[in-house]
Amino acid sequence: MRTKGHRIVFLYSELAGYFLACTEALGQHPEVASVDIVHWPIHPEAPFQFASTDHYTLHPKEKHNRESLKQLLGQINPTAIVCSGWMDSDYNAIAKAYQRRIPVVLTLDNWWTGSLKQRLAALTAPWFIHRRFNRAWVPGTPQISFAQKLGFSGNSLATGFYCADSKPFQAIYEKRQATSPSNKILYIGRYLDVKGVQELWAAFIELSDEFPEWELHCIGTGELWDKRAIHPKIIHHGFKQPHELEPHLVRAACFVMPSKKEPWGVVLHEMAIAGLPLLATRHVGSATEFLMSKKNGFDFLTSNLVQEMKQLVQRSQAERKVMGEWSHELGLRRSCEDWVETLLKLS
Repeated sequence: MRTKGHRIVFLYSELAGYFLACTEALGQHPEVASVDIVHWPIHPEAPFQFASTDHYTLHPKEKHNRESLKQLLGQINPTAIVCSGWMDSDYNAIAKAYQRRIPVVLTLDNWWTGSLKQRLAALTAPWFIHRRFNRAWVPGTPQISFAQKLGFSGNSLATGFYCADSKPFQAIYEKRQATSPSNKILYIGRYLDVKGVQELWAAFIELSDEFPEWELHCIGTGELWDKRAIHPKIIHHGFKQPHELEPHLVRAACFVMPSKKEPWGVVLHEMAIAGLPLLATRHVGSATEFLMSKKNGFDFLTSNLVQEMKQLVQRSQAERKVMGEWSHELGLRRSCEDWVETLLKLS
């Protein structure tokens, strides 16, 4: 049994490439002995391809029941556990078994809204949350209030849980420096109502009447795929693996994120690193960190999307280049190395 160094177990929900980039960096840290990730099945609308590496081991949850999960953790003998929320009863049971012995970190990305459900969570936190978790890790400023109402503060609360993998997007940024962007607005995300894609399509069609030289390129799939807008200037590319995104990003003029509700949104961080001007609603959590309105893009209410897109397409290519430089600078404020250091402090 490995006894030296941190042995960290993640009880995770749906895997994402940016998360695994961070755990890869974690596994390479000299003070870390092992990284094990129990995870839910891959979502069919985002069929990313993942595998274990020399620096972390994946454990599909569907191959385990609660008892075999307990046996797995017994074999690993973790020094810290990081758990995605409290919605998985098996994860909760394991967290409760370890809470008095080691750091057990709760991650959450919800904003405080004052809903009945959140008020009940805050009220019952001493009996439910704190019997399972003794630390909290949130993405950023929008989540701090909720975490505090659950009873976490000071050294038991940290930000920066979601973080983009900077390497591929830094490479795209460098290629963009030597490329002239085309008149393409880019959307990357699921085709869901909450993502605001239907409002985006309608707004772009209106914009297209005045600016027919512009195109909207959409990458993703989802339940609204069959209801996607059919228009000569709207190109639907379907789902793409991360390594397939580069040609779309290198020549894009800007990136738009029209979500009606987006607790964080790592894709905005990725697009910032890549050096794209940004358009995002005020419901996107990561916009609080990576979007400075009128500096590297515009934030907006969904109802104002046409006006904000118009503001950006009317800018000169030189002005949009300066906005992209601002995006890149803001995107580099957070890295996988920062993520690792934050986790080790919590652990």
